[in-house]
Amino acid sequence: MIAHAANPPLAPQDRSAETYAKVADELVRPIEDKELLSTELPSEDSGTTMTKEESIAYLKDNPAEFERLLGNFLRQGNADALKDLLPVYEQVPNYDPSVVDWGNAIIAAKSGNLDEAVRRYREINAKLPEVQILRFQLAMALFYNRQFVAAESEFERLRAEAKTEADVKVINNYIDAINKQGSWDFNGSVSYMDDSNITNAPEQGTRLDLGNGSALTYNSPRESGKGLNFSFYGDKKWLNDNKIFTAVHLNTYGKYYWDNKAYNDITAGIGAGVGYQNAITEVELVPFYNKRWYAQGANGDGDLKSYTDTTGVRVVLSQFLSPKLRYQGLASYSKSDYIDRYAFNDGNDLLFSNTAVYFPNGQQFLTFGLDYATKSSDDESQAFDRPGIRVGWGQTWPKGYTTQLNLGYAERNYDGEDFFGIERENKEYTAGIRAWNRAFSVLGLTPKVSWNYSKVTSNSPFEEYDKNDVSFELTKAF
Repeated sequence: MIAHAANPPLAPQDRSAETYAKVADELVRPIEDKELLSTELPSEDSGTTMTKEESIAYLKDNPAEFERLLGNFLRQGNADALKDLLPVYEQVPNYDPSVVDWGNAIIAAKSGNLDEAVRRYREINAKLPEVQILRFQLAMALFYNRQFVAAESEFERLRAEAKTEADVKVINNYIDAINKQGSWDFNGSVSYMDDSNITNAPEQGTRLDLGNGSALTYNSPRESGKGLNFSFYGDKKWLNDNKIFTAVHLNTYGKYYWDNKAYNDITAGIGAGVGYQNAITEVELVPFYNKRWYAQGANGDGDLKSYTDTTGVRVVLSQFLSPKLRYQGLASYSKSDYIDRYAFNDGNDLLFSNTAVYFPNGQQFLTFGLDYATKSSDDESQAFDRPGIRVGWGQTWPKGYTTQLNLGYAERNYDGEDFFGIERENKEYTAGIRAWNRAFSVLGLTPKVSWNYSKVTSNSPFEEYDKNDVSFELTKAF
């Protein structure tokens, strides 16, 4: 099973506090005034210009200067010159295929074949991730191909290692233009699950000492299941007066077990927000409503039924403190109403999530997070406080391989005694790693493989468990 931060709880007794701080980059409105956006980073301007005829004549007499000239044209994005010179260059013994691939990406972009350009840019960028102007051209191709989420990610990484203030200004202009757009932004993922402990139950045979020589033994076998874990998000933003925006956010996520349908679980929701944004700051206020359907586990008949209605409001903030350091914050308050059978779970949830993202360079990022969640409930044994800490490391490796490592620790302390007279104090440990290749896709979907480990220790032996999950996931942003 893959652990999505936005996954719903699996059963009332296992309800987890939301720890997800999604600050979506909703990108809308048709691109205007394209000519106002620079096609070069100022620090990369070579100042070298040659006519086509002069270039060809010079190359015939001075082949040693060939690659230097092509380098100038690659930086300038000079598609016309590259069309003429690349066939000549391919006749040179031991020519560099990367130069040809890069040039063909430029030619494809300038001819309007942006899908092809993006594909070629991604392939060459996977081979040469340290070349800043190449990544800048990739970001531009993504931008004009209206792949705004991917484009903004590339521009933010470029800004983290920009050489000059002039470069930062150019990059900020693109990010501002992205934030002025007005189309729907969709992204989703589907992963395969093989969960050996759906309800996070203790091992069979676990004993609880009741004193006076008596004890209780947990004899139920763990629930297992194979299926799909899915999530889908759609966002749209309308910009007003270039700074203020309104937005709509749609989401659905859940789990479908084809061999244990009693634990199928689906949530769908909608939010409407108003906010402020520029190239450095984005803040949004979002009232929201979520509806959850759950098959009710061992107490159900395997069919999905209405389970919980949740209404609330959240405030999200994204702030670049410097080109290399970004802060993301979330404050969320919600009220959940369960069906009559589980009305004892009715209560309020409060979450504060804080994440710092540091970009040492364009090939890696580091994250550090502090969270605090609290849940009230009509049944005090279900109410808790949960402080937590998270760290993460993302790295792009040669040939386009990317890995992301996450570690987490939290303490969940309940307000009241459970059925066994224990006021539970749980310690939660998580670890996970994901890996994928940026240059590889299947039908436009990016395959990712993940491993996740979770462990809970507690003063109640019935709360303790640990498990490993390996999943294969397909993701798409469009």
